[in-house]
Amino acid sequence: MSSFFDKRSIPMRILTAACNLILVNICFIIGCIPVITIGASLTSLYKITIKVAAGENPSVFRDFFSCYKENFVRSTGFWIVYCLLAAFFGFEVYLVRTMLPAKYAWSMYPAFFFLFAIFSSASYAFPLIGWFDETVKQTIKNSLLLAITNLPTTILFAVVTAGVCFAWYYEQIITFSILIFMGFGIIALLFSFFLKKIFEKHGAVITSDEEITG
Repeated sequence: MSSFFDKRSIPMRILTAACNLILVNICFIIGCIPVITIGASLTSLYKITIKVAAGENPSVFRDFFSCYKENFVRSTGFWIVYCLLAAFFGFEVYLVRTMLPAKYAWSMYPAFFFLFAIFSSASYAFPLIGWFDETVKQTIKNSLLLAITNLPTTILFAVVTAGVCFAWYYEQIITFSILIFMGFGIIALLFSFFLKKIFEKHGAVITSDEEITG
């Protein structure tokens, strides 16, 4: 029994990771309440889940809100820009679907391409902001390069996100309950296993004690 309670044992590591996911899920939801701050909350979420993916045991509240504060302005700026761009191209899709004959449906494809590009960039931009000390220009450039050079992973991110959206559409209560409990943390952790490998491939050393600068 003593080995079970050893913090290095597999059962304890699993329990610790689960607790960290529940805690960071709560922090993420709190950070998202003003809506405009979702970008900062996403950045902080990935700061924690990438550490968890690396097998670390971060101080969730301290690390989350420290990252939230440090990257608030930059993350919020990215979030606003992404939302405005997505709204613009989303509205274009809406106009084509509602105002043009079916034979012009092909004209939605460019908008869908840009929507996918926006999602792809955002999928890497917020984790980059949390882990790398880069300029806005570097973050945009690197997020797009990572999205392109890791296209299968980017597509996986899109498929999982679309699956969550469909689940929300058809089973709102169940999906909402899962997301509120630890769903956001689980999804971010799944993505973080891939992000950790990608970041390490580009020279990052993921630890719980050091910030990564690039």
